[in-house]
Amino acid sequence: MTVLKRSIIMFAFFSAFALAAQQPSKKPIPSSKTLEKATEVIDTSNNIKDTIVPAKKEEPPRSINVGNTESGGTTEGSEGTPTSSDIPEKPGSEEPSASKPALYVNFKTIFELIPSDDLSTVDYVEYKINDSEYIRYTGPIQLSKEGSTTIAYRSVDRVGNKENPSLIFLVVDNSPPVCTLRPAENLYVEKGSGYASTKNSYAISAEDFSSGVRDVMYSVDNGEKLKYTGPVKLEKGGFHSISYFGVDNANNTGVEVSYAVNVDDVKPTVEIVESLPFVKVGERLFARRGTKFKLTARDAESGISKVLYKKDSDTEYTAYVEDIYFETTGEHTIEAKSIDNVGNESEVRKLTFYYDIQAPKTTIKATPAAN
Repeated sequence: MTVLKRSIIMFAFFSAFALAAQQPSKKPIPSSKTLEKATEVIDTSNNIKDTIVPAKKEEPPRSINVGNTESGGTTEGSEGTPTSSDIPEKPGSEEPSASKPALYVNFKTIFELIPSDDLSTVDYVEYKINDSEYIRYTGPIQLSKEGSTTIAYRSVDRVGNKENPSLIFLVVDNSPPVCTLRPAENLYVEKGSGYASTKNSYAISAEDFSSGVRDVMYSVDNGEKLKYTGPVKLEKGGFHSISYFGVDNANNTGVEVSYAVNVDDVKPTVEIVESLPFVKVGERLFARRGTKFKLTARDAESGISKVLYKKDSDTEYTAYVEDIYFETTGEHTIEAKSIDNVGNESEVRKLTFYYDIQAPKTTIKATPAAN
């Protein structure tokens, strides 16, 4: 073997050895192939006859709140019942708060549960009141017991799918507001009748300890019913009645109450009566010595409360209790007025006269006889 051939053989051997060293080592193939358990298996077979739907874990009930306690309105159907399409939904089962008011209702309010299911159809509807057990729904729900109430409700279809329950928060209020009317000034009562002046006014207040007052309504003399916005005034004389009642946010209407009052718009009168006739001398009136003055007042409505007078230089009126008399000679004045029991004042009566307590003087004059 020549040197050239020997060199070629050696070169080919080392080349093959180098190539073998660069190839990755291969593991032996086992006789049976083993697969790890898959985390999710998707079956795309079209020959599945029975499909099992696992029951859903029941979620917390979703809460529903309806109504507006500020305005007193509620979302109602044709019969005064809230409809589900108008009820806003909120997740969770929290209690009503100031920012999420409850719906105020009374015992006349009815609640209907209207289920729907487009596939297997509804099997039954059930509900529960507060912490009681679920019962089957068979007809409209009415609540008679007053106080905070929660209704939970849900539907179940024919294959067992159960709706996540919904909640509606309610406050049942069957008591109407209590209204009170108060005059600004107390009436004067005489023989069972209450008298007032045209200046008086009448305020109506209302209280409701549950749903709150929505409106106070009133009318005068059976006229048009008006919403109360401020004190009522009666400016026409005669007998009047004010009728009033309250309505709360649960639509409870109070019993209409009437308040009767006689409005006295007639002024009383007053007279100054002298005990002895005046003597007129020229344009002046003279009172006789010992003359006394009596004040008489009359009022055909509420009656006389007091009679006042002042004389000569007096600046303030004095209550009349006895006859007035004078002891000094000269010009005198008496001013008098009367006030009735509702505050109406008479016109002021003024009398000016002269008083003369000085006896005349007589002198004798002798006249000589004529010759």
